[in-house]
Amino acid sequence: MDKSDSQEKAAGPAPATSTITSPIVATEGAAAESKATDATDSAPGSASAPVVFASPPRRRGLSRHAAKKEESRQEMKAAKRIIASIREGRKTRSIKLSHMEILNGPYSRRTTMPLVERLGLPPFEITGVLAVVKYSVGQAVPVIKVIPQAERLRHAIQAIDETNNHALLARWDDYGYATYDQLKLMEKVVVAKNNFALVQATVDWIETVEFQVEDIVEPFKDTLDITKVDYKAAVEVLNLGEWFFGRHPLHGCEFLDFRENLWLHSGSIIGALFVLRETYEDVRIINPRFLDFDTMEQRSRIARSYGAADPGVKRVISVVNLQHHWGVFFVDQRRKRCYLFDPMQLKSNISTLKDAVRSIVEPMLDMTDQLQIETINGCEQKDSTSCGLWCLVVMELLLFGATPEHWSSYWDDSLYNAVGYLRMRYMFKILKLHNYVGVAEAAGGEDK
Repeated sequence: MDKSDSQEKAAGPAPATSTITSPIVATEGAAAESKATDATDSAPGSASAPVVFASPPRRRGLSRHAAKKEESRQEMKAAKRIIASIREGRKTRSIKLSHMEILNGPYSRRTTMPLVERLGLPPFEITGVLAVVKYSVGQAVPVIKVIPQAERLRHAIQAIDETNNHALLARWDDYGYATYDQLKLMEKVVVAKNNFALVQATVDWIETVEFQVEDIVEPFKDTLDITKVDYKAAVEVLNLGEWFFGRHPLHGCEFLDFRENLWLHSGSIIGALFVLRETYEDVRIINPRFLDFDTMEQRSRIARSYGAADPGVKRVISVVNLQHHWGVFFVDQRRKRCYLFDPMQLKSNISTLKDAVRSIVEPMLDMTDQLQIETINGCEQKDSTSCGLWCLVVMELLLFGATPEHWSSYWDDSLYNAVGYLRMRYMFKILKLHNYVGVAEAAGGEDK
């Protein structure tokens, strides 16, 4: 046997060619696929390995927001202590802008003006352009030395509000910097000073009011025994901060519209309607603002927002705005009668009132086409600003029992001579009422 034959025998026969995959190769492929699947299943965020976030670090003490509120409370307490010291004639420390936090709550001219007057920050008129900027590195908190005009403060507050970042600063070239909180407090100071001036103007007006007792008829005699000292005291302690009739936010200074011969705004009208609701039985108010809205759905929803459609209501009243003019409708559900009154006695205004009753009030009360509508003609305003007052007077006479057939038994032309007294009377009644109605009514009211 030669050498080549022995080598072939040693090597053995040549392997046969086949299309069947080698078991070893198949096993290795399956293992690789399984490994890839395992890797996918164990990837972060998978079912077997969910992403778990660590708990946020614990902050010791109060949060920034809570700390800020606590600081405000402490400043308010300090301001109240200073007010007490001023009242008692004791020496007080210097007044800071931060003490004006007290203006964020209820305040009156009598209690708070001495504190505000001691704030040594004179007015300043800004002429420069506003810029909203970030703090520079290492920049200290601005120190306020003068107070700009109200419109500049409101513009700056609005500009920062629009950025949704109250950590920014307002800056004017001719003024300097102010923080958002400083802007808010300065605006409160400017508003408070204006309110104090309105209170003083009202007190001065009360002193000038004159009337003859014989000119007053029922039911308006109930405040004849109130002295001017009482009237002025009620104005002096009036809460000039924000409070509520229903969900309608009001500021006490709105009721000072009753002075002199001013046109009554919606706040004064709403306040007087609540007085009538509390004075007479089974009375509910239709929100005077319902005609300000466009759609019937909005008007109906706003109209009923003071409980006019509640069960058991027998009389529904409202004084509504007719394009810078006030008009009245009064619904007696028991007698199915509705009385309309326009102080100017214009057919166009009566037509507007009638349309409002037919389209909104009757369906709301489930009395469609059931009301007999009549017009009150026995009173007419003598000037351009007293329409709201005469609406209230006529409304109260109707609540007291007057009707068109027996109008002369209740109305007397002598009331035209008692405008000052009537204005003073309604203002006094509102100021007395708001002390306990404001909080109770916050659960009801408008729902826009």
